[in-house]
Amino acid sequence: MKENQVKEVIKFINKKYDEEVPRPVKFVIRRRAKKIESLKLEDFPESVLSCTVEEFLVILKEAYKNGKLEF
Repeated sequence: MKENQVKEVIKFINKKYDEEVPRPVKFVIRRRAKKIESLKLEDFPESVLSCTVEEFLVILKEAYKNGKLEF
């Protein structure tokens, strides 16, 4: 991925986070976000690694809508 594409992705994430996450929740998220550093690709199942971003988002939306997510 090109550097300008990476910057665009990061900018998008930061913008959505800033616009949609309430301040008290941001405090909790910042503390938990440090876990991103410990993520390893080999810990993810093949089904996650092989799906597209679009498929992943559809799965998340449907699972949330149907009450299958535990958060």
